[in-house]
Amino acid sequence: MTQRSLRALVVGLVIGLSAGALGSGLAGSAADPAAPDVQLVQMPLTSATFARLAERVTPAVINVTIKGVAPRNPLEEFFGGPDRQPRPRRGLSSGVIIDPSGVALTNAHVVQSAEQVEVTLHDGTRRTARVAGRDPKTDLAVLRIETDQDLPHLRLGDSDEVRVGDWVIAVGAPFGLRATVTSGIVSAKARQIGAGPYDDFLQTDAAINPGNSGGPLVNMRGEVIGINTAIIRGGNGIGFAIPSNMARNISTQLLTTGTVSRGWLGVTLQPLTPELAASFDARDTTGVLVSEVVPDSPAARAGLAPGDIIMEFDGKQVRNPTDLARAVGLARPGHQARLTVWRNGRTRTLTARLDEAPGIATRTQLGLQVAPEVAG
Repeated sequence: MTQRSLRALVVGLVIGLSAGALGSGLAGSAADPAAPDVQLVQMPLTSATFARLAERVTPAVINVTIKGVAPRNPLEEFFGGPDRQPRPRRGLSSGVIIDPSGVALTNAHVVQSAEQVEVTLHDGTRRTARVAGRDPKTDLAVLRIETDQDLPHLRLGDSDEVRVGDWVIAVGAPFGLRATVTSGIVSAKARQIGAGPYDDFLQTDAAINPGNSGGPLVNMRGEVIGINTAIIRGGNGIGFAIPSNMARNISTQLLTTGTVSRGWLGVTLQPLTPELAASFDARDTTGVLVSEVVPDSPAARAGLAPGDIIMEFDGKQVRNPTDLARAVGLARPGHQARLTVWRNGRTRTLTARLDEAPGIATRTQLGLQVAPEVAG
């Protein structure tokens, strides 16, 4: 056998062995029919870079600069500290334009106590903006930028379609560094972090830092699927964003009326533990237990009673009291809500016409406290 033939034989054997190893390890083989059918997944980046996406997205991201007065520190006032006077406040955060007329979203905490709001566009142009409305309960605010021309903007996507593991990029001005792009994935959905009564955050490992607040979390189609809001002090790769569907709901109300109206059902709830589920003859712990019904409330008029287990609200599963509080609070007063209830060993369907929430909603925070802080 010649040296060339020997070399060809060795190369052939190496290629054959490699192909066999890949075949048996990734997609199963005839010798191992029980092996899992795992397929190679192509990255969604045909160019192996986020560059084109970043180029498309960054022109619609703005820097938000506010001037105002910082609220007084009640502890300093109580203990008679030296710093008793309101202090000038200046902050730099982020936002995203969602309409060419100059409508932009940011966080409510960004523009809190703002006397003047100025935005800097991607090309460096500075423009005055006004706060069209803010909703502290969801930490969302809407800005109207003064402009006589169409501005670059991004579309709000459908955050319900987002899956854990989806690629995303975050854009903003962390520590004042304009047009910073970071990448990662959606780490979790429906996170409750104790930030407010309607927690429903997307969690991401795309780097979010002070100054990113109000900037967009963007999917691979260039759609905004979240508004970056909070981080965990001392955490690494743990950031949170308001889902775009919630942002759409709230911003539409703020633009239309300047305020947010919320539904009210009129029940007191508690988590459904295995022990409670067994005592009420429930099949599992799906749902929340009604412990009290407010007289002459939408719940009372719908026929809800203490001991009922609410399993679904408008066809969506209710897993805990926060799920129901959020669903009711984001529904408009007057909405005819369809409730699936477990009572006396069988399911029933009730309809409740929601009233407007009286006063300020409160709730008991359940589960793990993660001590979030705003992202600046």
